[in-house]
Amino acid sequence: MALAMETSKFFYTLKNNSMKKILILTLFSIFTQCHSQKNSKIMIPTVDKEFETITKKIDDGRKDEINGKNHIIYTSAKIGFGEVKYNEDSYFSVIKNFYPSKNIQNKGVAFNEGAPIGIWYYFDQSGKLTKEENTDENYEFTYQNIITYCELNKINLSKGYKDSGYQTKVLKLDYESRNVWQISHQITADQIQEIILDGKNGKEITRKTVPFINN
Repeated sequence: MALAMETSKFFYTLKNNSMKKILILTLFSIFTQCHSQKNSKIMIPTVDKEFETITKKIDDGRKDEINGKNHIIYTSAKIGFGEVKYNEDSYFSVIKNFYPSKNIQNKGVAFNEGAPIGIWYYFDQSGKLTKEENTDENYEFTYQNIITYCELNKINLSKGYKDSGYQTKVLKLDYESRNVWQISHQITADQIQEIILDGKNGKEITRKTVPFINN
């Protein structure tokens, strides 16, 4: 009888431990799937360091082109040419600038309204890569953290190209000798809220309201 009770306890404990392991694995799986789904929503375009020439030359001015989910803006001036590609599913755009010779001058990725992110590439007029700048250096509070912060605080970050209305701006600034993020977003028809976050830990430094003047 005692042996039977001990055996029963053993199998009960074993079953309990197994259920705990299954529960832990299930919770981990759910967390991983949710985390993966959340990250998949952040569509980040990429650029490489290869030499290139302008894909479309236009006369002095600007031309907009819509290709599927992409909105591309081509610009032309005496100083050279520009190309900005927006995707309607992304908070970020690809920016490329070209010399008057049509050779690439620099390229990289930036928030649709604001700061560059990731590696930016710079070239001389002959097409030689001269510099790779890590624009995320000294920003331990990353652009992914900024997106999460905006989501948690119900700050609307726009995806894709918008031709009207005030769009939330995200900038990288030097504030009192430290790297910071500045988020500017509209809170009323005539007010903008400016929030400055520490680039190292995301701690809020200042928050102020300024008038919005719609020109």
